[in-house]
This record gives sequence, structure tokens and C-alpha cells, in this order.
Amino acid sequence: MSFSLKNDVVVPGEIVAQQEEFVEGEGVYVDQETGFLRSAFLGKIAIDLNNKMISVNTHKKLKLPKKNSIVLCSVSSVKENIIFVDIFGVIVLYPRPKWEHEFSSPLSGAILSNQIGIDKYNDLTEIVKPGDIILAKVISSTNPFNLSLKGPQFGVIYSMCSKCGEVMTPINNDQLKCPKCGNVEKRKISNLATSKLLKIDMKKTIMIPP
Repeated sequence: MSFSLKNDVVVPGEIVAQQEEFVEGEGVYVDQETGFLRSAFLGKIAIDLNNKMISVNTHKKLKLPKKNSIVLCSVSSVKENIIFVDIFGVIVLYPRPKWEHEFSSPLSGAILSNQIGIDKYNDLTEIVKPGDIILAKVISSTNPFNLSLKGPQFGVIYSMCSKCGEVMTPINNDQLKCPKCGNVEKRKISNLATSKLLKIDMKKTIMIPP
């Protein structure tokens, strides 16, 4: 296979082509919201003209989450049947929560409605909302990664009140309450949401306010 190399250096998330022009190769993924092809890595664009394939080559060996890894994510958007997230890194939960490794730039992930682990809900904003910090399990091996919230340890671990912006407190496994204004919101809450050890480790990367 012969590649036509370009000198264009791209960063993670940068648009490299339209889906109608090329198919995605290594280091490239389809943005499900826009249909654009984006770079998954920092590297140089490589084009296979014969197969109409575009890739991104990187000299640095990247650590990527493996299938069944537990990852820490931020919810970027919530659509009718899918949740889009940015993945910060891989977490080891036992014997105590800690980072296995953090990513230099967030990776892209998606959670389909059949992977949230709850049967009855009105819409996906009762599961998570944009800005929430969540724990999820990786169920695919390519970027963008498919994730799952099935299991009591997976779900929201940090959320801010949609009315006043205060950090909310879990009051049961599917509700958060704002200690400032009293607002109550529904979520799928991780049973580790109140873990002080987990929040101390998270603070280093996502800068949770004290």
C-alpha cells in the first residue's frame, strides 16, 4: 500500500476531511455529530489515494484504553439516543481508586441508549447532563470508543447544579440535591460518587474546586 504523505501536522480533534471524500484509517475517527473525519492523535496526515483512505501517523506510542477499562469522562453533549463524552484517562478502582494513566488530550467516546443500564427514564438528560463527570466502562477497542454505564459503579460522580452552579450532593442512587438552592435533579449516580479518595485523585486533572 502506497501512501501520499503530506507535511500537515494535526492535533487531536482537528478536522482532516469530509466523510464523503475519504474513509477513516488509523488515527482518524468519524465525528458522529457532524460527519467530519477528525484526527485522534497528534501527527502527520497520510493519504492512500488508491483506497481513498486518510490516516494520521504518529511516532509516539500512545496508551489507549483497552476493552473493559474503566475510564473517567466529561459529558460533552446529550442527544436523543446517544451521549458524547471526552475521556480523560483510565482509572483503577481497587484496592483504592487511582489513575492508571491520563491522556495528554481527551479521547472521544459515545454511550448508546442501550448501554446506560436503566430501563425506565423519560430522556437521557435524566441519566447524565453536559458537564457531568462520569465513570464508564470501555466496550470497544477503537477510537472513538463505545462506553457503557451498566453496573452500579458506573455513572455520575460529580455534577453541578443547573440552576446555581453549586456542586451537587447525591441523596440516593438516582437523585442529586444542591446544598445551596435545594434544586433536585435526576441522574444515574455511581455508587462511588461519595468516595473521597476518588475525588482527591480526580482533582489533579479536572481541577474540582475545593
